[in-house]
Amino acid sequence: MEDLNQPLDAGLGADASDEGLKITDDIRRYWQQTANWALFLAVLMFIGLGFMMLGMFFGGLMSVNSGTAEGMVVVVLLFLYAALLFFPAWYYYKFSTLTKLAINTGDNNALEDGFDYLKRFYKFIGILVIVVIALYVLFLIFGIAMLTNMRSTF
Repeated sequence: MEDLNQPLDAGLGADASDEGLKITDDIRRYWQQTANWALFLAVLMFIGLGFMMLGMFFGGLMSVNSGTAEGMVVVVLLFLYAALLFFPAWYYYKFSTLTKLAINTGDNNALEDGFDYLKRFYKFIGILVIVVIALYVLFLIFGIAMLTNMRSTF
């Protein structure tokens, strides 16, 4: 229980200590579990990217053998998509490994870097969501314009 019989200015003098956040054992355990799940998801993302790269490789071979340019366009677009998805996987992986390192060694800099990568991950995902929503709106407007144009020709 707290001692409530204190003057109002208690702890505000020059000798007051600023303890800041307290990292409890529960918080460390939560960080450890979060880092483990982040590593699991990052590995799954890397595996998915690997399958995508294999598909692009074999798709590229098929399109070269068939002599069509459309196949190569699809391969290039898939490569750009894979390059785009590499960054959130990397950010999640770095968050996981740096947070685990910080928990195991008590390295505050590793923890800061780990949370910086988590911030980058969510910033990237947030921007990606905004871009996707903007594309949906653009496609909706384009679709409505196409429908009204088709109705006026009939």
